[in-house]
Amino acid sequence: MSEVEPNAIVGRHPARVGAGLALASLPAHFALSSTASHQLAAIVLVLVAGIYVGFAVQDGRAKTIAIEGSIAIVFAAAALAGLWVSAWAIPAAYALHGFWDLAHHRHVATAMPAWYVPFCAVFDWVFAAGLAAAWLLR
Repeated sequence: MSEVEPNAIVGRHPARVGAGLALASLPAHFALSSTASHQLAAIVLVLVAGIYVGFAVQDGRAKTIAIEGSIAIVFAAAALAGLWVSAWAIPAAYALHGFWDLAHHRHVATAMPAWYVPFCAVFDWVFAAGLAAAWLLR
């Protein structure tokens, strides 16, 4: 039997893998304290937004790096707002990040695998909904 490359699985089923990863990430938020859950979700939000900065650096164009860096700062600010103002800014920012993912499909040319946009968009939306549910059920 031949070994299947992980990228091949993600490449064939990006939305399913994104949803599965989001669902697999959510149980921790039911187990953590509210504060720890908010902090973890905020950190991951910043990391998720920062991935596009990495793709932009790989791409090498200054304009693309500036756009991606600026947007990453906006999501970092949303994460801080979630910690300092209202935790609900965090799931809202994840949902908005899903739309930012879709913008890359047509409007932002960045060096990234074709599967990444649907993977990340679905991850963001499933995770935002699951995070909201976890926090509402506390």
